[in-house]
Amino acid sequence: MKNRIISVLTCCFLVLTACEKEVEFNAPDTEAISNVTINAIIAADEPLKVYLNKMYSVGKVPLLNIGYMFPFSNNDGLADYQNDDYYKKTAIFDADVKAVVNGQQTYTLTMAADTMGYVCNYRPQAGDHIEVQAEGLHVETTVPTSPKIEILDYKVLTENPYRMMEGMTYETDSIMRITCRIPSSNTNQYYRLRVRGERKLFTHTWTDPWAYYLMQDIYFSEDDLFVDNRLSSGFGGWPAYFSSVFDITHKGGELTFSLDSPKPEEYRGPSSYFKGKENIMRQQVSEPDVPARVMVELQALSPELYHYLKSVELFRITETDAFSEPVQIYSNVQNGWGIFGALSYDRHFVQYGD
Repeated sequence: MKNRIISVLTCCFLVLTACEKEVEFNAPDTEAISNVTINAIIAADEPLKVYLNKMYSVGKVPLLNIGYMFPFSNNDGLADYQNDDYYKKTAIFDADVKAVVNGQQTYTLTMAADTMGYVCNYRPQAGDHIEVQAEGLHVETTVPTSPKIEILDYKVLTENPYRMMEGMTYETDSIMRITCRIPSSNTNQYYRLRVRGERKLFTHTWTDPWAYYLMQDIYFSEDDLFVDNRLSSGFGGWPAYFSSVFDITHKGGELTFSLDSPKPEEYRGPSSYFKGKENIMRQQVSEPDVPARVMVELQALSPELYHYLKSVELFRITETDAFSEPVQIYSNVQNGWGIFGALSYDRHFVQYGD
């Protein structure tokens, strides 16, 4: 018995020692990675704007507090980001930011206190190659050529097949069904289609008059153009396998499709502000009143922006799934993090007529 015990202990010792292996650990070179994130979506014909923020490790990111959600001054009603605690910890206020357009003209970007972004008065045009240098980082992108989308037909339906979709709210059963065409003359590869229902809520009577509008940014279509088999579950009211971001490389010729845009519900008090995917937009009352309508906007995307948006779609449906593989959000910033991309767009409005 004694010999048997000794033999068993010897075998256990050999098994344990046989599994030992020294693995050399190479710590990441933190000095080679900038502690700054740079983000910008360059839109054709809109002022050049770049955002710079400090980079935090997981668990050390400052909390999004009430000051971040409502960073407004009580005196004039304007945004007061610089005195907000969240922005004091995350924003970079005094960076040297320069943009080079088409390798020729150089612009200096300065901090805009009302948006916390670095801006200049140059408005990029389709085809422009933009390079930005800031805090030791260098990023670049090219603004896509302007896309084209045509509205072929539209009609209002009184039966709503999407009423039971989680997170959605509607006014009665009104649905705008729109038939669109993307002509074969478009030369771009990557696109996003934005379709948004809008309706007026009310007009403020405070010192600064504003008109408030309710917007709903979800639409539906059964066309194969919007199918992404990787999106196996829905998110935020969007159905599973549906993506508004698509690649038409292998489609060929012109593309015709139909889509449905639910009409936002009537304003029924402050609780309506936060239902579903609805959000609020305000315009000065001096502008003409905007009736209930649908915005259809085709965006041509730079490759960097396309890959970033696709990675965000995948991340959203896998973030809380313990059995899915981790998704890395796409970044095209060398030695740092962020996204620097560009888009151009063609926008149309279709009114309900009421």
